[in-house]
Amino acid sequence: MALPPNRANSRWHWREESRRKNTFYLMSTALYPKLPTQTLERCDISCDLYVWSLMDTDNAYGRLKWALDWLQDREYIASDSPKCIGTLTVRQHVDRKNQRLELEIIPSEGETL
Repeated sequence: MALPPNRANSRWHWREESRRKNTFYLMSTALYPKLPTQTLERCDISCDLYVWSLMDTDNAYGRLKWALDWLQDREYIASDSPKCIGTLTVRQHVDRKNQRLELEIIPSEGETL
């Protein structure tokens, strides 16, 4: 998945933020055009951020907002609330040539993808 922009310390105009979010959504949908067969009501999510340089932990979690919203909009997960996402694990790696986001959705017991 494409790496969403770092929004943590940004103050964009609402139109600019909307444009960037739409671009991220379009890129992600182009990479994953097929909708899931079932929406997960409960899951864990593991994220690997491949970034230019390591970020603060709170900024890394904040950078995932659009990705989690996209998962909910595309009906991979029922919600991005703690009721649906049990554990959200974020790991950061430095990869200056191929910055990206890799997500793994781990269904809870009784759930299937």
